[in-house]
Amino acid sequence: MSDLFSENETTLILASKTKRVVAIFIDYLLYFITLYFLLDVAGEKYELEDGTVGFRLEGAPALISLIPWILLLPILEGITGQTIGKMFLRIKVSKANGATLTIGNSIVRHLFDIVDYLPFLGIVGLLVASNNELNQRVGDLVAKTIVVEK
Repeated sequence: MSDLFSENETTLILASKTKRVVAIFIDYLLYFITLYFLLDVAGEKYELEDGTVGFRLEGAPALISLIPWILLLPILEGITGQTIGKMFLRIKVSKANGATLTIGNSIVRHLFDIVDYLPFLGIVGLLVASNNELNQRVGDLVAKTIVVEK
């Protein structure tokens, strides 16, 4: 199959891997900036013997640190089909059959971010997306979603 995916009189053009990678970078940069401010406000600051400063979150603040991730990624994407990075690059997520994405689909696809992005800085997700017809990473395959041009 080429970069076109047709169903129900709608032609969806798959988003390029480059746009997807840049969108991921934007999204996680925003998340880590938000997390940094949360750590600065609610975290316990500590200093190691070598002068290195760090922050630690324990208890409720540690759980609260997940809220920006949930809001910036699965919730926003589930409602609009786009994260902030995807909005900027004019791409969106839809179900593989062309139907509108749900929050549930988005939560499932982002639960697999740890598999797609963390080991080896995203190589797993990129390899998986490069070796299937619809450029789906592991999270997309499980959630039955695709990323398309808006």
